[in-house]
Amino acid sequence: MLDPTTLFTYDKHIDSRTLTSQTLLVTLDAFTDAGHAQEIIDEHLLGALGSRVIGRLDLDQVFDYGAHRPEITLERDRFLDYEKPEIVLHEITGPGGDPFYLLTGPEPTLEWERVAAALRIVVEQLGIRRIVLAQSFPAPVPHTRPLQITTYADDPSHIREPRPLPSTFRMRSSFTHLLTMRLGEAGHETVGLVAHVPQYLHEMGYPEAAIALLGAIETESGLTLPVGALAPAARETRQLVDEQVAQAPQLGELIANLERGYDGSLLAGAPGSQEGAPDAEMPSDEQISEEIERFLAELSGDEGTSAEPGDDEDGASEERPGPAL
Repeated sequence: MLDPTTLFTYDKHIDSRTLTSQTLLVTLDAFTDAGHAQEIIDEHLLGALGSRVIGRLDLDQVFDYGAHRPEITLERDRFLDYEKPEIVLHEITGPGGDPFYLLTGPEPTLEWERVAAALRIVVEQLGIRRIVLAQSFPAPVPHTRPLQITTYADDPSHIREPRPLPSTFRMRSSFTHLLTMRLGEAGHETVGLVAHVPQYLHEMGYPEAAIALLGAIETESGLTLPVGALAPAARETRQLVDEQVAQAPQLGELIANLERGYDGSLLAGAPGSQEGAPDAEMPSDEQISEEIERFLAELSGDEGTSAEPGDDEDGASEERPGPAL
């Protein structure tokens, strides 16, 4: 492994010896940010609270630009607005005056072990005691039911409110999964949170997922985080979705099936229940995909709505991969 100490650099005005926060929130992208939850959290916290940049990872060493193609604007005969990808460590001052760290940016695509080692060094240099990672994934759940959060950790005893998955899954890994393992192996309290975003909404901005994650972050970190403008944004999004669903009978039927499956899973897991979940005809992946395509086409064609995070000026959403934790 190449030297991890050459990856992270503190900004020139920062003396790391004077930093006192003991909590780190990580919102690095995985291969999916369903509902743009991580993006919404980053913009909300950095916009609503005081912050400063502490340092950066040298992304040129660990990012595949050719595979991800950062966007740039061609204005007639000149290029503008190159969206340079960055992994940045911020210090944020919470509402009560207590600081915490926020690590933002894209998922590193190269040298994961080296990046994990570099971040472990930063964690130890700053005396960080607890790390909370937040992300989201598209799940076969209805938007009409409470949004679920799954928790994970290298050492489950570090989770303050356990919310595990009901079974064992083999899946594609993200960098944050590896980071959880490596920090845990080094003795650092590291907890992951995953919001289950309705699969038919995963390509649009879904503030409810960000709100649910902020609540879970508070529980797991002890931080006090404001919801602020996210609450009315979530209500507006919910109203928009309900209006669109009311005009799409096939999508309404699909959601009704998801509701039966959701309610049945809760009944099956209820204390004292002796029977399994009632039979519910769950929609297939193909059915869900077809309805998602129709639904998002209708949403993006609605001239009365404002663009969501990640949408371009024509209302087209950035293409995102299918469901995976």
